[in-house]
Amino acid sequence: MIKSLFARVGFSPNENQSQAIEHLDGPLFLVAGPGSGKTRVLLWRVVNMIVSHGVAPESIFLSTFTEKAAKQLQDGLVSLLGLASEQTGKPYDLSGMYVGTVHALCYRLLQDRTLVAERERSSTPAVLDELDQYFTLAQGSFWSEAIRQLGFEGELPAFRETLNAQFDPPASASRHKAVVNLQSLFNRLSEEDLDPKEILEKAPAEHASLFRLYQIYRDRLGRGRVDLSLLQRAAYRALLANDGTMHRFKHVIVDEYQDTNAIQERIFFRLAGGSKHICVVGDDDQALYRFRGA
Repeated sequence: MIKSLFARVGFSPNENQSQAIEHLDGPLFLVAGPGSGKTRVLLWRVVNMIVSHGVAPESIFLSTFTEKAAKQLQDGLVSLLGLASEQTGKPYDLSGMYVGTVHALCYRLLQDRTLVAERERSSTPAVLDELDQYFTLAQGSFWSEAIRQLGFEGELPAFRETLNAQFDPPASASRHKAVVNLQSLFNRLSEEDLDPKEILEKAPAEHASLFRLYQIYRDRLGRGRVDLSLLQRAAYRALLANDGTMHRFKHVIVDEYQDTNAIQERIFFRLAGGSKHICVVGDDDQALYRFRGA
């Protein structure tokens, strides 16, 4: 069947591509540089699972780095599975398949009642994008509370100058710079799955104020709101709460694996913990996000 579909679309995979498409048992690491045809291989790999091996689309988890890549894969799957349906006479419903960016999939995981013990209904937190997070940190009330809780004696500009000096000397009293610095730090701490209280126990005294600010920020968000980094942490915590989550997906596929950070890797390994069928696609030469914890 799969070779028949190859012929219909004029695709002739090379030996390495064929091995990647046909290997469905156990873990697989694909090193794929630019122009190596990785998107096409991922497409055909999923088609092979569904058409030739009877894998249900809803048991496949496919994470991409960008929304554009997710859309490209979704459109490609619809097209190829449409051709397969013409030959097999079977419909292939992709509505239950998990395919998208890691943030979009984390949000969907939090809404998936099949992953919750006894399928209890739980409220999904409101998600702040990067701009929402910026304005949350830029609010005057955040800075007033920070000065009060830290017991800083002085004016607000002096506080920001002291704060910015810990990131990038020479010191600056710029609110924009302070907010951007805190965004970067807070997101890194969240993506490393670090607890504010545990950090404070080990933090050097000269930097303790930064981690106190992280605690203040988390407290202000409460349980009803998360930023994009905390969204991933919330999804991981939900997965840990139920051992059944390790068996929800038969195949976990991760594109652009070189850009995966700590919390994302834990999510992927948790989801693949039952089947051990995890496929990651990456290229160290394209690793651009080490500074963000990749």
